[in-house]
Amino acid sequence: MVAGLALVLFGMQGRDPSLRSLPNQAVTSDPQLAINVNTSPVVAVDRRRPEVLVAAGRVDAPKLSCSVSVSMTGGEAWRPLDLPLAPDAANCFWPSVAFDGDGNLLVLYTPTGGPFNLPTALWLQRFRPDMTADGPPTRVSGPLTFQPRLAAEGRRVLVAWIQASEVRATKFLGFGPPPNPIVVARSDDGGRSFAPPVTVSEAGRLAVQPTLLIKGGGEVVVGALDLAGDRDTYQSAHEGQPGPAPTEPWRVVAWTSADGGSSFGPAKTVAERVVAAQRVLIDLAPAPAFAVDRGRGRLYAAWESNRDVLLSRSDDGGDTWSPPRRLGPSTGGQFLPGIGVAPDGRVDVAFYDRNDDPEDVLAEVVVASSYDGGRSFKTTSVSGRPFDSIVGSFTGEDVMLGSHLAVTSRADGLTAVWADTARGNRVNNIVDLMSGTVEVRPASGARTPVVVGGAVLLLVGAAVTARSWPGRAAGRDPRRAHRPTAWPPRDRRD
Repeated sequence: MVAGLALVLFGMQGRDPSLRSLPNQAVTSDPQLAINVNTSPVVAVDRRRPEVLVAAGRVDAPKLSCSVSVSMTGGEAWRPLDLPLAPDAANCFWPSVAFDGDGNLLVLYTPTGGPFNLPTALWLQRFRPDMTADGPPTRVSGPLTFQPRLAAEGRRVLVAWIQASEVRATKFLGFGPPPNPIVVARSDDGGRSFAPPVTVSEAGRLAVQPTLLIKGGGEVVVGALDLAGDRDTYQSAHEGQPGPAPTEPWRVVAWTSADGGSSFGPAKTVAERVVAAQRVLIDLAPAPAFAVDRGRGRLYAAWESNRDVLLSRSDDGGDTWSPPRRLGPSTGGQFLPGIGVAPDGRVDVAFYDRNDDPEDVLAEVVVASSYDGGRSFKTTSVSGRPFDSIVGSFTGEDVMLGSHLAVTSRADGLTAVWADTARGNRVNNIVDLMSGTVEVRPASGARTPVVVGGAVLLLVGAAVTARSWPGRAAGRDPRRAHRPTAWPPRDRRD
């Protein structure tokens, strides 16, 4: 009888939502980009028009550049967006994108120049909702501005970057001794002007790959990879030559602001003992990903450690973080995660996955989706077919697909953007940006066979109990009261 009741209750809960991957689309479809190495994509969605997406990425070879593409169809098709350059800008690099509250697109980039292609300035270009340029770009900062990231909400625009005081100007860039702080500049007029930047990271911290998000209510979060004592990677002492992975463990850290980015508190540790899987260039260090569940005020962070993808969450504004949770079994490499949160709280983590290749070379892009706050996940392949993860590598020994991929989540699905080598090989090193959309179908109704089976068991149990009741009742003390048990238990909000 109890088993029947359990089956009925289980069956009435309905099935989990299902995931369905749609055909992939080329993001960098411009013929002029046919032989470029496109990596490290970012993506933004217009909240007022969720079918409008913009993706941008670095072009790492043969010449430093960037790509910006727009989709007016939710990722079903993409076209290149012409980015006007500042008068003294030779190119664009390290792009970041966001939409403001009025549907205007913001594109942040750094031109490079000189014999070692160092950043010469940091510029922000505005586009109207029809994707036409809105005046000339705004100069955010001067030279040696590395790894910039952008976030916007309403008319507030925030920009984070590493402000280097010294660099090792060689073929393979390395930072000089600290301080080379992460800083944030704030605009309250939609990015037309910026206040002087404020320092976020501590003076001696070897922090790289900043990411930036606006939590709402004046709260801002900056996350980063902390190289801790790994000065060799920080200063590129290896000169880009192959060799063993760093032995000094890294960390994932985060700083929070309660006043809209005007000041930041001390760093909080998200994860200790992050293990590097390979030797990296400082501009290609694996970036941690951060996202916010606005409905619950919950923060999520995802990162790679020793070729596993891990997830942690914070329910107190970033003061403390849950123990890291591995997203799934890993027989091969899993790396460079991106993370998004849907309006209903669903968490989507996209990453490169080499589990299906015994040689640990061919990768797919996989999305793991959680409906219970990151306690369990359903996975599906987004890329649909594997590709060689070593194409585009500077050593030819391990992956070099950039420092991150990107994902944006909505109620009915998600769109991921990644670096894809399907058209390339280890001679031409062609790497394209591709996108894939996953539809999330709502949970279906009750599990009818389970409900019926449970009901039958319940009826049989009731009949047996009724037939045996007189014998049992004879020995029962009528003065003993039955204490009812509450059922079902109260729902707990994740």
